Amino acid sequence: MKINILLPNFAMRPSGGHRIAYQYANGLAKLGHSVNLIFSSGKRNTFLNRLLFPILCIIIFFGKKWFKFNAAIKRKYVFNLNESNIPNANITIATACITALALEKYSENKGKKFYLIQHYETWLMPKEIVDKTWGYNDMTKIIISKWLWDIGKNLKTSNMIYIPNFIDKHLFAKKTKKTDRKYDVSMIYSHNEIKGAQYGILALELVKKRVENFSAVLFGSCSRGKEIPQWIDYIENPSQNFLADSIYNNSKIYLCSSISEGWGLPPMEAMACGAAVVTTRNGGVDDFCIDGETALMCDIKNAEQMCEKITQLLTNAMLYGKLTERGLEKTGEFSFNQSLNKLEEALISQCV
Repeated sequence: MKINILLPNFAMRPSGGHRIAYQYANGLAKLGHSVNLIFSSGKRNTFLNRLLFPILCIIIFFGKKWFKFNAAIKRKYVFNLNESNIPNANITIATACITALALEKYSENKGKKFYLIQHYETWLMPKEIVDKTWGYNDMTKIIISKWLWDIGKNLKTSNMIYIPNFIDKHLFAKKTKKTDRKYDVSMIYSHNEIKGAQYGILALELVKKRVENFSAVLFGSCSRGKEIPQWIDYIENPSQNFLADSIYNNSKIYLCSSISEGWGLPPMEAMACGAAVVTTRNGGVDDFCIDGETALMCDIKNAEQMCEKITQLLTNAMLYGKLTERGLEKTGEFSFNQSLNKLEEALISQCV
């Protein structure tokens, strides 16, 4: 099959939503399908932006890549996602609300329409627009998590298929025992308010006052923020191997402080590397975080609760052991091949 995958922009730095789309693209190409990854500039339609677009393409083409694409994949950089910029295909897949808005206008020459719903993007666009895209009857919606499925049911969304996200079990695996782990806590840091980093940092400072020799490390694709205390280590833009081996496998606990997640990839990855997880109830961890069984859960924006849960795990070896053991078992349920096969079956079923 000829398959188009629409991206809202080209991610110069690691992005969870882009990575899932890229991994599916690689998998589909490996299965023998012809795959086009189509990147919009994400820029407003102004004369200056159009003038600068060729320069952007050159920067992207020659810039350092954080993801290795299958050589068979064709990558196309376009100023916008107007139909005239899109190759004919059997299938076209939107990967975000803004790409679904473009896909809805395409003719049948672009093939059957699919919408990979990775978040309820009301934090990015007005709710009425997001809900409108969920209501497109001519699109098959691929829902990645249980909480998004429930939103779809409440919106009376049609043509939904649940295909959960997955983990690279070869990359994200436990390699270090608890006693050899350098950091008590690790956490992703972002300038994006939806990630709730400010509450996580406050929680770490509260723990620091309670626990002697407490240590923590933050990582992210952005520069170190001034609000990060000097006693906390910060690693900017780590590679996937470094993230797995030197951060997750070097941390006793992973703290997820997000306010909202479509699917929380970092806490699942850390869990697969043997870290105990403390997380907010952000929706996107519900598929693999069970409070008291595979993780400890807190209310969003509640630094005091995060502090309590972290302290509890640092002082209760039995609870820590239970969470890490059952967390490893739980993450084993989310296989890339299983999700890829479900996706391919869904695509083929629409082309028969």
